[in-house]
Amino acid sequence: MHCLTGSETGLVVEGYADVEEWGRRGQGASIALLCVTGTRETTIAVERMVRRVLAVTPGVRVVVISDMKSASDVSKALEQGASGFIAMDSNVDVAIAAIRLVRSGGVFVPSHSVMQSRTETMPLPSGGGSLRDRVTAKQLEVVGLIRRGLPNKLIAAELEMSEFTVKVHVRNIMKRLNARNRTEVVALTNTYFTRDYATDDGI
Repeated sequence: MHCLTGSETGLVVEGYADVEEWGRRGQGASIALLCVTGTRETTIAVERMVRRVLAVTPGVRVVVISDMKSASDVSKALEQGASGFIAMDSNVDVAIAAIRLVRSGGVFVPSHSVMQSRTETMPLPSGGGSLRDRVTAKQLEVVGLIRRGLPNKLIAAELEMSEFTVKVHVRNIMKRLNARNRTEVVALTNTYFTRDYATDDGI
């Protein structure tokens, strides 16, 4: 709380001892940060607390902050409805960029947590260049909507194209990024999208 309130981002930060106290006093926030430490506490948070917060206030965006950052924890948090997962050893700038991204409708996950289940590292394809050099402008739009958690049907409606075309774009995006699924697409594009949001004066 001290780091966020002193970050000069204009954030209004309030702290509560647990989800129950937040439910009684803290409703109305746009983002709920669940800060937990330890394996057991993290498991409880991602399996129970995320759902409880969303049940009390369906419109809130939930972000888990934990010193445990396994791929399993991250995946479970997203499956339960969380919009972000921040490693506790991240610096304040990264945390603020992640919060800004989530507040704007995106999803943030620590890429190293998602990648650790792979037998080898999975960077963007070698040869240099940014994300814009790897995908087309239309595919970049698709990536942005994937990061918002939209399924193919809603992406098709948003971009006014057929669902089949969206499937082709998603398949090509995963191929170009060497990603096995949408979660890895989100992880691999965090740097690009958080950089863009980090340059925005608002939050």
